[in-house]
Amino acid sequence: MKTVATFLLKVFVKQFYIINAGFLLFIFFVFFGMVHGGQLIAYHRSLILAILSSPVFLAMVLAAWTLYNLKCILFCTNTIKAADSNYIYTLRAMSRPGQWIAYLLISTLQYMPVLAYSFFVMYMALNRALLFIAVLVTAWQLLMVALGAAMIFISINKNRIAPMTEKIFSTVTTWKLIKHSYGAFLLGNILYEKKMAFAIVKIFSILLLSVSFLRNGDNFDEDLFSIFFQVIFVAHAILVFYCIDFAESMMQFSRNLPVALHKVAGMYLFTYAIILLPDAAFMLINNHGNLPLTEILVLYGIAVSTLFLYTAIGYGCGLNMDNYMLLVFIFFLMIFFLQKTGLQLLTMLVILLTATIVFKKSYYNFEKQ
Repeated sequence: MKTVATFLLKVFVKQFYIINAGFLLFIFFVFFGMVHGGQLIAYHRSLILAILSSPVFLAMVLAAWTLYNLKCILFCTNTIKAADSNYIYTLRAMSRPGQWIAYLLISTLQYMPVLAYSFFVMYMALNRALLFIAVLVTAWQLLMVALGAAMIFISINKNRIAPMTEKIFSTVTTWKLIKHSYGAFLLGNILYEKKMAFAIVKIFSILLLSVSFLRNGDNFDEDLFSIFFQVIFVAHAILVFYCIDFAESMMQFSRNLPVALHKVAGMYLFTYAIILLPDAAFMLINNHGNLPLTEILVLYGIAVSTLFLYTAIGYGCGLNMDNYMLLVFIFFLMIFFLQKTGLQLLTMLVILLTATIVFKKSYYNFEKQ
């Protein structure tokens, strides 16, 4: 059993964390690296209290945990059905209880980052006598771990449920909503190939907006909102990176076509405008007089312009993730202090002008590192 466990850990757990290291480091950076060390505990305490006090907030968090679990499940099922993974089917020789123990171990270790954070959610729920929420979170996590183990078991033992599940999942996630034209390729890629990252980023941004507009709606804190609004930009930076990478790998042929630079820029701006619509809609629906309507629209423009600026940065650093995130963080600080002047419209124009100038230069000088 020890030999089997070692084998499974190398194939499913170690490889999972190696392949998803960039994604997990980005999530860690957003949740822990962006907050000052002295405010880290207070920040996460406030975040957990918001989860406990708002059913909508809690539902979104459970949805985010489910999406992460689906990412784990898809990794396992894709690994099992890979052409060079026939050796995995030798696990059928194990007894069914032995298989379940092994697969539960795999599912638990892959899901461990969520389990660790949910422990603090359950702890604070019990401290506040919120027994129902504590039981709900506990039951949900047990369900997630069991679901992961069940899907591994089904895939390895070739149960009829496996292909049926894959077919249903494929039907649900197939991108059929947009008639693909040149300007919609990036959006189609994000909503189909990168749908998991898109969903996680959206849920994270809505959670942050919920803290300002729902939890603190009666005592709206503009300073806190300004910080959260900038953090939302940083969270979307990974989607910008995916867009550039897709454009310069799968759409590289377009550089040989007579496509004007302003049309390329328009493709990116269109993509970001659609991606940021849920955030703008959330602010408009839950505003309740906290911000003027015109300011929300200008903030939406700032958000689109900032992502376009990140695009110019991505081209300028040759899609080097380390340099890209460093520059994103630098511009995060610059835009934050620029916004603090209160001149929102001027801020949007400055960002858009800077992005246009940098994009025009970096696009033609781009060379992937």
